[in-house]
Amino acid sequence: MQIGSDGGLLAAPRAHDAIVLAPAERFDVVVDFSRYRVGDEVTLGNRLGSGTTAAVMRFRIARRATDDSAVPARLSGIERLDPARATATRTFAFRDQGDEGWTINGRPYDPMRADATPRLGALEVWQFTSDFHHPVHLHLSHFQVLSRNGEAPGPYDAGWKDTVDLSAGEAVAIITRFTGYRGRFVFHCHNLEHEDMAMMANFEVL
Repeated sequence: MQIGSDGGLLAAPRAHDAIVLAPAERFDVVVDFSRYRVGDEVTLGNRLGSGTTAAVMRFRIARRATDDSAVPARLSGIERLDPARATATRTFAFRDQGDEGWTINGRPYDPMRADATPRLGALEVWQFTSDFHHPVHLHLSHFQVLSRNGEAPGPYDAGWKDTVDLSAGEAVAIITRFTGYRGRFVFHCHNLEHEDMAMMANFEVL
């Protein structure tokens, strides 16, 4: 049972049989082991892993116990951000540009350039497109996922996020309000090798 995401508690719990988790994403979950017998072992597995990365963690059912805890039907109040009130819509394409490397909107990273300049307190919609698997991470701002490929958000998109997982050929729209501080921040792909190759851009909150 998922109860939290990158930015805290969900509005309501979500049941999953498995979780698709990208680099930088966080999930808070509650696991019920009551269906298992004493002596059983349950292994948390990585379906994309191999060798020593396939088995992540093992739980041994040691004893029976009484548990009167329950996951509430309502966990928190989350303000739904309204895209009709957004002051800007921006599009960012995450692409491999060959000799240029991994780029955003066809441009390599320049630490002196700001590719977006939202105002403090502004509400904006950002649209991401991808040619490869890119988990996109924003510094400073938590956001809400509005859509995937023009449809509803996916099963792992609930709550406040700071990272959204894009598959190859996917388009995702998010909405965020730039609160907190003025200044320059980055957003980037959180695949380690892409991040190391500077697949990132600056945004400056004015």
